[in-house]
Amino acid sequence: MSDDASFEEIKCQHCLLSFYRRKQTGRRPKYCSPQCRSAAFRTRSAEPTRPEFARETERIGQAVANRARMVAQSSSLPVRTWPLEPLRHSVALQRELDDFIAVAVREALARGADWEEIAAVTSISVSSLKSRFSRAKVNKAVHARRRRRPGRPAGTAAAVPRSVAGERPLEEDAQLWNAHDSLARALSHLHRSSGLSVRAIALDTGISPSYAYRLMAGERSPSWPTVQNFALACDNKPEELFDLWSAASGQPEVHPDVGYDQALSRFQGAIRGLHLAEARPDPATVASTLPDAARHEIPIVESLLTPKPATRAERLSWPATAALTSALHGSHERIRRHWRALRKAAPTPTILTQAFG
Repeated sequence: MSDDASFEEIKCQHCLLSFYRRKQTGRRPKYCSPQCRSAAFRTRSAEPTRPEFARETERIGQAVANRARMVAQSSSLPVRTWPLEPLRHSVALQRELDDFIAVAVREALARGADWEEIAAVTSISVSSLKSRFSRAKVNKAVHARRRRRPGRPAGTAAAVPRSVAGERPLEEDAQLWNAHDSLARALSHLHRSSGLSVRAIALDTGISPSYAYRLMAGERSPSWPTVQNFALACDNKPEELFDLWSAASGQPEVHPDVGYDQALSRFQGAIRGLHLAEARPDPATVASTLPDAARHEIPIVESLLTPKPATRAERLSWPATAALTSALHGSHERIRRHWRALRKAAPTPTILTQAFG
């Protein structure tokens, strides 16, 4: 070139080859030609395989199932003190479904579907689909969900394993969501059965009414003092909620050697917490429907589901306990730890020498 000082060298951001332009004011070009600019745009707009959308479809699918269960429960019970509860859960379910459709659209694109096929399934025009479910908008929605996801209360000692992306394993995440859902349903039933307004319970608990609503809708993860105060405000024993809260917080229940009374209290509290989350169905009905309970175990099951201390709970076999846990949609792993601790702490029966003559 005759005058190199008047030109500047620029590297094309697509083909990576150098090109020159005369030095001048204004924005420096990024590409050497319109063809490279168009090719770069096509590359940026390509549909990459995004495993995180596959993970989110599973996570949101679990949230949809949990919310649908809450809708079914709230609509099947006489709700005198909170008539808007079924509506609140239904609106939240619709929000979960909208998020699920968004990530499902992006996942379908990543797996080879085109916009026309998705339009045929959703009955939405291609232009509307591209606008509503652009990669940027869906990513934004996913990140917003992660910020809203109930977290572990401060001070939780249990370390939860994380995947490479920093997320909990899906199986464990589903367990936490199920436990969180159970705690929310238990708090909701306490409110319904108390006959008190949400404002009155919130005042006694030391939280705002809006926060109380979010706790009962499963949208917040409370601290243990909050759960305690909520239970006391509803005239209920806080220990019946401790195992639900512990599971929802991701804490593995560790049982050191404890006395019989404490082991019995923990075991019955865990069972009664599950019973509470299921809106306390009739104990006799629950006991009579257990397929693996022997005849002598049915009264024990009924006593576990009543406020008074259970009788001979250590005599309950694991098959009967497992059947009861399944009927109340609880975690076998957690209840089995309580059951083992109770069996270990149970006093050993003594046989008097007079019995031998």
